[in-house]
Amino acid sequence: MKAVLFDLFGTLVPNLPPELWTESCSLISGTLGIPEDEYTRIWSEKFEDRMTGKILDGPEQFDDILQKLDHQVSDEIKSSAYQIHRDLLARALQPKHDAVQTLAQLRDNGLLLALVTDCSSSAPEILDQTPLGEFFPHKSSSAHLGTRKPDPKMYQHVLDLLKIDAADALYVGDGNSHELPGAKSMGMTTVWVDNGTQQYWRERYDPSADHAIQDLKELITLLDKFNA
Repeated sequence: MKAVLFDLFGTLVPNLPPELWTESCSLISGTLGIPEDEYTRIWSEKFEDRMTGKILDGPEQFDDILQKLDHQVSDEIKSSAYQIHRDLLARALQPKHDAVQTLAQLRDNGLLLALVTDCSSSAPEILDQTPLGEFFPHKSSSAHLGTRKPDPKMYQHVLDLLKIDAADALYVGDGNSHELPGAKSMGMTTVWVDNGTQQYWRERYDPSADHAIQDLKELITLLDKFNA
């Protein structure tokens, strides 16, 4: 095994707790001066557009919602609402308890690392400012590639950057976005991260994989077996 490809949300960082999501919707809708339920509904409807880069992160990301609700606000208010969004993302992108140590050990063991994530356009840049950033110069971001997992392009992009074949890579994910069957179909060995009761989000969820772990540090032992 030459490389490990990681999912981000629910894998390297915890699944976003529902209460944090609710808090952000309340704060953003209050800043914009619109009903929280309407904001949440339209925001959710545009999930796909944000993940594929049709709607980019920034103060203008609220324009479609405001237009649908026939509500106008100043650029300053939109900027304030966007800052709340960025703050939420920064909180959501803090690593799991054993993520940094595991990544450092994998790298020290000579393994290549890459990220394959369905995310909005600002997530990679914010991730770079966290302790995880140093490990992932090679990324596949759905918002920047214009497609989502399990599209083969999402995996092939980083395989090409790493200059390796899929058969030489391990893919690690929590099972959303049909990512594990997608990686398997490319020829990768797959590992499901079992979050138990903290698997708050299930979007195109399929945990089928070759192996299962509960803590990221278990990857060290698993890879030792592969490379024995």
